[in-house]
Amino acid sequence: MNKLISLLAAFVFSLSAFAGMSNSIEYTRVNIVGPAVKGGWDYNATPMSKIGYGVFTWTGTLKGGEQFKFMNSNDGWNKHIVATSKDEILKEGEIHHLDFYANKALPDMLDNKFIVLETGEYNLTVDLMSMSVCLKKAGAAVDYPQKYYATGSALDDKVIELTRIGDFEFKQALTCKAGNVILMDTPVRGGNTRYFIPVFEDVDLSFGKGYSSTLGVTSDSDTRGWSVTVPGDYMIYISCADHNYSGRKYQPRKYLYIVGGCCEVSWNYDDGSNNCFFPDPEKPDELVWEGELRIGWKGNTEPDRFKILTEKSWTDETYHPYIGDTDAEGTTYIRTTDGGDTKWRITRDGYYRITANTRTETLTTEYLSSTPPDMSCETMGTAGVESADTDGVRLVCGNSCVELLLSPEPLDVRVYDYSGMTVEKRNNITTGVVADGLSEGIYLVSLRGKTINQTYKVKI
Repeated sequence: MNKLISLLAAFVFSLSAFAGMSNSIEYTRVNIVGPAVKGGWDYNATPMSKIGYGVFTWTGTLKGGEQFKFMNSNDGWNKHIVATSKDEILKEGEIHHLDFYANKALPDMLDNKFIVLETGEYNLTVDLMSMSVCLKKAGAAVDYPQKYYATGSALDDKVIELTRIGDFEFKQALTCKAGNVILMDTPVRGGNTRYFIPVFEDVDLSFGKGYSSTLGVTSDSDTRGWSVTVPGDYMIYISCADHNYSGRKYQPRKYLYIVGGCCEVSWNYDDGSNNCFFPDPEKPDELVWEGELRIGWKGNTEPDRFKILTEKSWTDETYHPYIGDTDAEGTTYIRTTDGGDTKWRITRDGYYRITANTRTETLTTEYLSSTPPDMSCETMGTAGVESADTDGVRLVCGNSCVELLLSPEPLDVRVYDYSGMTVEKRNNITTGVVADGLSEGIYLVSLRGKTINQTYKVKI
């Protein structure tokens, strides 16, 4: 009978979603109603907090033996999220499935409620994407470890220790195949190993953009942990403060923008000056910015500081150091999770190269010189001249042209524009014009041969 009811609920939901009707399920709100909560049947008295797309949480008192269910809109008793059986006992740590009905006169046979056996403080999490609910006792103390290790079939059962950054967070880039990822507190599985698990059973490693939840713990060695449906690179984060887990599928970035009091136009990200990083065509995880930074260039608003934007916007993800006023020179970790509006700091005026690795989330800042380099045809990392001569290679750039004058071995030559798109390419050449008629701007020229591996930055 329960299976039939679940199928009916799925059918009703599918029709509503397909038709785009107002009785479709909503992913923006969930309220708790019933005598088990203080607000009783007051529709708006006990709202749940949204923590991700279609994911909600609530912490409070539930009365033992009393009923409760969930409602899905604020426009009346129309959208019900209920149990799959009458007076279904919700036990700590169990995953219970939910049914959805859009019906202002829901019959008793479908209007199933949950109950808990004992009165107490509980945490409820409702996931409308998987139509499931999970309960745990609030404030249960867990002794979290000083080190985490990742393993599982998605990692070919290899064990990877997560990088810990001070007392801020653990984070790690993982290359995964389809399978599962398990977190544990020992480098080798054993009788004393504890496993740290998601709030729902076998949820996806990324579990939706922006979602985070406190890790659960179990000694069950058969735990599945997180599933990986789509192979690829993932980033996972665990907060040292509240032990919240979050994850996302990694995608290389195409754009980054530097802003700050030491930049040419300070905090204006949309000015058209040289504030944009360019992608390294040979290293898709890295973006590079080169230019001048001066203390208090224009104004006194944080005159020696900068941060990095991922979009021309103040509301999208921003790159920060973990500690405010971190010295920019050298290599430091980038913080992408919430940690306050911290900035990097320079201690001297001059020309810098800043390399952001978006996979490892590290920032490398190099001081180049106190005077401007000639960018007409410069090796990345070498002072430029009209013609570059490195390892016996002679490359000339100018007059809208890039020409290979000489090479001791055949080379594959690529010319990329500022966004990393290929403009021209020539294979297996030792001399000749590679690109002609180039418009004014900055380009990258890549030379790849048997022993030569070099990239030049070109200003036409």
